[in-house]
This record gives sequence, C-alpha cells and structure tokens, in this order.
Amino acid sequence: MHKSWVEADRLREEHGDDIWAVDYTAHPLLDPTFGERPSRLLRFIQLTYARIRDDDRAYCHEMSRLLQPPSQRQESEEGCREHVAQVSEYLKEADVYICSAIRLLPQEARAMVQPVRDVAECHDLRELLAICFTSQDRRTRYEAQRKLYLAQLLLDIDHARHIQEGPRHKAYFEELLQEALWRHTRQVHEIQIGFHIDQDGDSIHYTSRPGPDDQVWTFHSIFLERMLDNRKVSLDILYYNCRFKRMVDRLSFEIVDGRHRVLERVRWSEMRQQTSGSILSKLIRKGITNADEISDLIGAMFIVNDEESLNDLLMLLDASVGNPLGWRNVTDTLSSKEDRATLDRHSGRGYKVFKGDVDILRPGNGPDSMPYHFHVEIQIYTLEAYLRTVCGAHEASHLALKLRQFLYGLVPKLFPRAIYGADWLKLE
Repeated sequence: MHKSWVEADRLREEHGDDIWAVDYTAHPLLDPTFGERPSRLLRFIQLTYARIRDDDRAYCHEMSRLLQPPSQRQESEEGCREHVAQVSEYLKEADVYICSAIRLLPQEARAMVQPVRDVAECHDLRELLAICFTSQDRRTRYEAQRKLYLAQLLLDIDHARHIQEGPRHKAYFEELLQEALWRHTRQVHEIQIGFHIDQDGDSIHYTSRPGPDDQVWTFHSIFLERMLDNRKVSLDILYYNCRFKRMVDRLSFEIVDGRHRVLERVRWSEMRQQTSGSILSKLIRKGITNADEISDLIGAMFIVNDEESLNDLLMLLDASVGNPLGWRNVTDTLSSKEDRATLDRHSGRGYKVFKGDVDILRPGNGPDSMPYHFHVEIQIYTLEAYLRTVCGAHEASHLALKLRQFLYGLVPKLFPRAIYGADWLKLE
C-alpha cells in the first residue's frame, strides 16, 4: 500500500471538515445517539418491541409485514417459522458485512472494533431489539442497533425494483451493443503496452514495445468499422466490460510474474453469491436511502487509444443506445478542468475520464405497457488515463480511490468515535 494513497494533500480537494463528524440524516439508526434522543421514529420502534416482546402471534405478524405485501401475508405457524428464519439470514448477512469491513482495516485497528459476542451471536430480531432497549452497555446497544439497521438495508436492497431487474437490464443493454458495435468487428487482437510513471509523479509514458523496466498490461483489442452519417468510423476498443453492481464488483488488479492481469473480484466475497455488499456500502457512504437511486447499478467501461477515438465511440453509442438528450450527470475531466469538481471527493487530482448516465429505453413488460427507461453509467478512458488508474504509485490509482472511499467515507459511519473512542484509528 502506498502511503500517499491516504494523504489528504493527494486528494482532488482538501477535506475541510472533520471526517468523524458524520451526518446521520439519511441513516439515523447508525447514529450512536439515536436511542438516547426522543424521536417519533424511536417511539415507533419502542412500540413495536413492546407489542412483540411477549406475544408470539404479534411477532409473527411483524415478520410477515417485513417480508410480504398485505395481500400475500401468511401468518400460520409454519409461515411464521419461515419468516423468522428469513429475517435471521439478513441479520447474519449484516454480521458478515461488518466482519468483512473490519478485515479491510489496518491490522492494528481491527481488534478495537470487533463486534461484542452477545450481538454477534444473536440472529433473532426480537432478541436483538431486547438488547437495544435493555442492555446496560452502550457499545452493545449500539452494535445491536447497527446490526438491525444493516439487515433492514439489505432487505430493502432485495426489494428494490431496479435491483431485481438488473440482470435483465444488463442483458438488454448488451443486446444493443451487439447491434451497435460488436457485429461490426473486423479483427480481435492482443496488444501489450509497457508503461511507467514519470518522475513528476503524474505523467505516464507508454509504448507498444515494453522495455525491461516497464510494467506491462495486456489488452484484447477489438477493431471495428461501421458506417455512420455517410462516413466510415474505424475504431480500436482496447477493453470493454459491463457489470451489474450486485453480481460483481469493479475491476481489481493483480501483478503476476511482472505483468498486470485484469481480474473480476467480488469485494464482499463472504456474503451471498449475488452480493449486496458494494451497494450497501454506497448507500451508507453517499447518504442514499433507496437502492434504485444508485446511478451505477449497471456500468459499462471502455478503453480507447485517444480522445479522437473517444469521440468516435460516443457518436456510435449515442446513435444506437441513447439519444442526444438522454445523457445525465456527465463528467468530462479529459477536456474540462471545471468538471473535476463533479468527481467523487476522494478522487486523485490526476484522474481523467469521460463518464455519464445514459437513459436506455426498454419495451414494457406487457403488450399494452408503456416503454420505460433505466440508466447505465458509461465510463470511457483514453489509454493514458486508464494506465494512471492501474499504476499503484499514481494518485489517480483506482485502488487508492477505493481505499480512501472506505477509510474516509464508510469507516466513520460504521465505527463512530462516540462508541469506539478517538484513538483506535487515525485518519487525519
């Protein structure tokens, strides 16, 4: 790990605020003082606990309310056991998520935030509520509250429509790309690029004839030709990837025998196969309460040689999958310095990309249904800009971004100083 990755002066902008001074407006149950301040939300939870504490029938009813719409609720004894078991699985997932997050922390800090045993071993919602309201230990109460809330967010993710439709949306988008791009393929070839960072710490020198001191990246390039507006567009797409955020996390990198390999890696690999870990992290870090509002549930990444090629690719995409008014949240740090202000606050100054959300219009689910749109976040890198993100010593490193997002954006919300103290992890 490069120390510069987490140094504040390496970021796109300075952190003017105390990163431990968390705004809990979007996620109030992560607030360590939630149970100590009167509120209507707290009162609702207290009334629910009072209702189910000694009444199994009421407990069964509440479990059914969590999992099923009114017209489908089953409150038989067998159905109740099934619902309690389902909720228990979400509580276990919350445990796995917290433990996975702890493993991403520096080794010396992990022991300080290990979950207390009473909470970690409790997978029953009613018993967990009892811990929230009756435990004499503040940390135990908080961790029970946090576990309940994380389980609720995981359940909310499963109930989100765009999450459920994600695989179908991704498949439809790739059908459009097949027509727009891939059926015009003329050649697929492998190309090796050698590269190294300059002494200024910013410039990347690269060549198709790698030298002995270069890092080497292998691309499986696709060369395509297509007529568009009475002219032939010839384009090399060095790399393409499309992913549904729940099924696979963004690209990670590994050095094998001196060469960089592109690996698809699930960051929260201990969770269920179709993990919600990265979605849950973004909800918390960004202060989002509805998973359907996440703009990059489906993401497509392209790498091309230069900005001229980027323009050609945008023309092909715009003519085939979107429309001129269908682009939103566009950031173009390759051509506009002002657009850097729209980047994630944890991005390095040298990060350059074109990205935007494009609306994809899809047929409705029935013969009389109106078409509806979903969005895909498209990222396009030039070769030089992409190599910055895979060069570990560069401030635009993708792994550096993920590390800063985790340490600065997520950790203070999951492990607040009010519970764990001021000295367990130094981030200033």
